[in-house]
Amino acid sequence: MDFILESEKSLTWPVQERAEADLAHFLPRLGPMLAVLLVVYSIWDLSLDPAHALQSGVTRTVFALLAAFAFWPIIPNWSAHHRAAWAHWMLSSGVILSSAQLDGGLVHGMGGIIIGLFLVPFIANGTANFVVVIAPPALLFFLCSAMRSTLPEFARGALLYGSAVAVAFIQMRIALLLRHKAVSIERKLIWDATHDPLTNLHNRAWLMQEAAQAFSTARRYRTELVFAMLDIDHFKRVNDTYGHQTGDHVLKAVARAVEGALRETDCFGRLGGEEFFCIFSHTSQDAAWQCAERIRQAVAAAKVTAGNASVQVTISIGLAHMADGHTSWEDLLKTADEALYKAKEAGRNCTKTS
Repeated sequence: MDFILESEKSLTWPVQERAEADLAHFLPRLGPMLAVLLVVYSIWDLSLDPAHALQSGVTRTVFALLAAFAFWPIIPNWSAHHRAAWAHWMLSSGVILSSAQLDGGLVHGMGGIIIGLFLVPFIANGTANFVVVIAPPALLFFLCSAMRSTLPEFARGALLYGSAVAVAFIQMRIALLLRHKAVSIERKLIWDATHDPLTNLHNRAWLMQEAAQAFSTARRYRTELVFAMLDIDHFKRVNDTYGHQTGDHVLKAVARAVEGALRETDCFGRLGGEEFFCIFSHTSQDAAWQCAERIRQAVAAAKVTAGNASVQVTISIGLAHMADGHTSWEDLLKTADEALYKAKEAGRNCTKTS
């Protein structure tokens, strides 16, 4: 499907936003737990090397406290990604340095050191960011290993650590792919729920929601609002004469013609059948009338080819300007519908107000 083939570039920003929101949500909850675990594992230090357990315990505590700065948004302009990276650096450095202070700690503590790497896929949001997040602890690990391990131990540790980094990178790429797919599918679902599949205009459900919001805003701030009902004249005749396929082409042509005549601030969509609906916010009745006439003329000029014939249609438009007597958006919509009937009774291909 087309939405699955959507470019990764177009999804990068929403994916990053979602990852940022997830990190902001989980950091205050998981961060303190990880910091507490870092300190609690002083018990492991005591069982491995009692002589240096106090020293390593102090190191764990210091780095747990340093990491705590990142669990909550205390520092201004520090994003959740920055805070998560800092927390990872401090917690990983605490594990590595405390292990290096113990006899055989880097050898026996490889499991704990490697576990920290598997948090990186949840923090990094791309290859460059992955390198930034993982580089400081990695450099610290290799430096400590070179100083505290024999050559065979160093080689074995480097192999294990490098393998874990590779797995973490693959996990990150898979996580990014899944996030992109999730955002893409979500976009498609939202589009299907808010758009008409034939014309690609907004559908009735979306229009009704926008109408309610526009009415509420206009009522609150005492601004002007106009609803417009549009109906294609003699559309049944088009279907009967040229067939429903041509009728579909006519609907699409009308949709494009109306869109081309609207302003950027206007809301427009298909209610169903041959009926369309437009919302003119912050618009006077005269300005709405001028826009409606521009729409009517654009539709009348549009042509649809059906075999050897050229099909042209017209539309009738009913306008309703919000007044004190309108207690709800449904009242205003009903008034616009009444104005549309006036346009039909007046001979069609015209604009009438309530």
